[in-house]
Amino acid sequence: MNKKTLIIFVSITIIVIVISVFDIYTRILKIYYPKTYSDVVEKYAEKYEIEEEWIYSLIKAESNFKEESVSKSGAVGLMQLMEKTAKEMADEARNKR
Repeated sequence: MNKKTLIIFVSITIIVIVISVFDIYTRILKIYYPKTYSDVVEKYAEKYEIEEEWIYSLIKAESNFKEESVSKSGAVGLMQLMEKTAKEMADEARNKR
């Protein structure tokens, strides 16, 4: 093993150990994918049989967890729904009760 390969191997090993020991992966996930609104997400994920992670990833992609987000086309909220779509979904949810 030459010196360059050894340095790379040792560096990667140190990085893996640091990530494992300090649980950096979980900390990074909590920063980029906070589980805010967990009470609502858990409730409706169970009710509609949807994976919670899917809902969180949709919220992350659409609004980055900023509930006051408004798109250029007028979509609003965490999941960036248009007003008409939101009303239709609310009516449908009420009728399923």
